[in-house]
Amino acid sequence: MVTDSCQNSHMRSFSWQISPDEFAAYHQRLRFQFQKWDSYVEGKLRLLPESLVLSPAEHQLIVEMSERLARILRGLERRLKQRPDLLARLGIPDVVRDWIQKEPDSDWQLARYDFFQTPDGRWQVCEFNEDVPGGFNEIISAARLLQPYHPGLKFVDEFAEALLRAVPARGRIALMYATGYAEDLQHMVVLQQLLRQRGQDSVLCSPRHLRKTWQGFTACGQKVAAGIRFYPGEWFGLLENRGDWEQAIRRWPMLNPLTRLITQSKAVFAVWEEAGVVSPDDLEFLREVAPLTYEAARQVESPEFWCELESQRPQWVLKQNFGRMGDNVVMGSLVTEAQWSAALAEVRKRPVDWVVQRCFEVAPLDFAAGPQYPAVGAYLINGRFVGYYSRVAPAPFLTHQAIYVPTLIDDRPFTVAGNSFGAKLAVPTNRSNAMN
Repeated sequence: MVTDSCQNSHMRSFSWQISPDEFAAYHQRLRFQFQKWDSYVEGKLRLLPESLVLSPAEHQLIVEMSERLARILRGLERRLKQRPDLLARLGIPDVVRDWIQKEPDSDWQLARYDFFQTPDGRWQVCEFNEDVPGGFNEIISAARLLQPYHPGLKFVDEFAEALLRAVPARGRIALMYATGYAEDLQHMVVLQQLLRQRGQDSVLCSPRHLRKTWQGFTACGQKVAAGIRFYPGEWFGLLENRGDWEQAIRRWPMLNPLTRLITQSKAVFAVWEEAGVVSPDDLEFLREVAPLTYEAARQVESPEFWCELESQRPQWVLKQNFGRMGDNVVMGSLVTEAQWSAALAEVRKRPVDWVVQRCFEVAPLDFAAGPQYPAVGAYLINGRFVGYYSRVAPAPFLTHQAIYVPTLIDDRPFTVAGNSFGAKLAVPTNRSNAMN
C-alpha cells in the first residue's frame, strides 16, 4: 500500500526533451550499435521518447520483492526435483523433466520478473520469465544512449557487468538460440560483443550443434567451456542430439539450466500451494504478490468450476503453461463470450497444458502518447537485481507488440512547505481478486 502521497512518491511518466533528429539518431544507434533489430513490429515503431520514473521507495520495494522471489523459487525448484508427482503437474515434456531431475542444482540465473501496479498501489506478478527472458539490447543501451535526456534521474546500469561476472572468464562460450528467429539472434550478438570486449571467444549456435567428444563438448566443431541458452527449454526434447545432451546436462555449465523450466511454468503458481513446497511465511508472501491460480487438469471433474468460468468471464485469464510473449493467453475481459467459450473448449481438450488465473486490475499511467499500462521488468542475475526492462501497452495485456520504455529512479530530495520528504511504501498485504 502506498503510504506517502507527495507528488514524486509514485511511478510517473517522463517525456524526453529530444528533437526528431536526435530521436532518429538514438534509434539508429540502438539498432546498429546494440543490435535492436525488431524496433518495428507489424510496421509500427515500438519505441517512445518517454520513460517510467520510480520513487526510491518504489525502486527499493521492487528490488526486495524480486530478490525474495528469486530465493523462494530456487528453494522451490530443489524441492520439486525430489517430488516427481508434483513435477509432472507443470507440463514439462517427459524427456526434459527426466533431464531436470538429473541436472545438478545451480544458482546460475538470468531472469526477469514483470511487476504490474494495481490502482491501490500494490505490485503484482503473474508469471516468471526464468527460461529465456528478452530485453538485453535495451537494458544494456539505456544509460549509454539516454542519460543526457534524463537530467537528475538515475539509471540502474549493472546488467552487463553482472552478466560478465557470472559467465566463466576462460574458454569459449556457446551462445545457443533458436536459429530461425532474428529477434533471438540479436540478443546473442549483443552478448557476443560483451564477451569480445573482454577478449573472450564465443560461437553462435543452436543446441542441435552441441556434441560430446573425447576432448569435452563442442559446438559447430569448436570446443566450448560453457553455454548461454536463449532457446526454450521445453523444445529440448525434440533435439536430434539427445544423447549428447544426456551427458551435457550432468556436467556442462549452462545459463540458464533446464531446471528453470520449473518456475517458468505457469502451473507453479498452483503447485506451490502443496504442503511443504514453500515455508508458511513464503507462501503468505506469494499469495500477496501473485494471483490465485488453478491447474485446469485438476478441475476437469468440477462442472461448477467451468460454469463459473463461463458466467464470470471478465474475472479470469487462461494461460498455457509455456506460452511466451502473450501467446496462448486469453483474458476474459478482452474477448467476446463466443471467443471465451471457444477458448475454454480448447483448454478442456488438453487441460494439462493450461492454468486459469484470477484477474487483477492494472492501473493505467498517463503518457504524452495517451494512457498506457506499464509492466515494470526487474532483471536478476544469480538472484541479484541488476536493472530494468519495462514495457507499456494501450491495454492491460502485453504481447510482442508492447512498447519499450526506459525505467529510472528519481532520488532527488524534494521539499514541501520547507520540509524534506522521502517516499515510503509497504509490502502488499492483501490478495487481489480484481481484473488484470
